[in-house]
Amino acid sequence: MNTDLKNRIQGIIKEEITTALQELEGELLDREDFDPIDPEVKVKGFGTMPRTQLRREIADRISGALTTAKQGMSNGDIELYNSLKQLFSPAGVLQTLISAEISVGEQLNAIRSRGGNRPTQIPKQD
Repeated sequence: MNTDLKNRIQGIIKEEITTALQELEGELLDREDFDPIDPEVKVKGFGTMPRTQLRREIADRISGALTTAKQGMSNGDIELYNSLKQLFSPAGVLQTLISAEISVGEQLNAIRSRGGNRPTQIPKQD
């Protein structure tokens, strides 16, 4: 196989892997033109949403889990605990949302550390 073709195939594979990993975690919808305070975020399985909505979704799901745990404590229904187990599983929705939030924070920090002139500065992501 010639070297040029081999390099092109490797480049395509790397690009596909990078895209797949970003889709799993979440990413900024538009890396060039976005609101640095509340950017649009792409989350696999959910589509796009503002970052504040993503954070609210995480908080709502954790709040719902607390309610479910209290119900399970009072009546001992094993199905409630099964739903909690699914919610907190590594492949669960909550983990997907949390991973997306972390990924977007890291992306914003990377853009922020490069500097540049923006009308509204990107706040530090702690």
